[in-house]
Amino acid sequence: MDAYGRTVIFHGQNAIYKVDPYIPNTVEWSPQDSLNETDIANLKDWGTNFVRLGVMWEAVERQPGVYDSAYLDQIEALIN
Repeated sequence: MDAYGRTVIFHGQNAIYKVDPYIPNTVEWSPQDSLNETDIANLKDWGTNFVRLGVMWEAVERQPGVYDSAYLDQIEALIN
């Protein structure tokens, strides 16, 4: 429900890249591994209003106690 009591319906997709570098290609379009402006435009055209972006823990913590801030920065940039 939204603030006005209306039912909110999400129509979404998963964007999960499960192999190193654990982030989709944001430069060139690919039917298999991109999430760039072309993909976003297509998703909007298809009525998508929600994307579940996978964040892989093995990319966040590559070694015990060592966190990859560059990966998290890439995720943040992709979200924004």
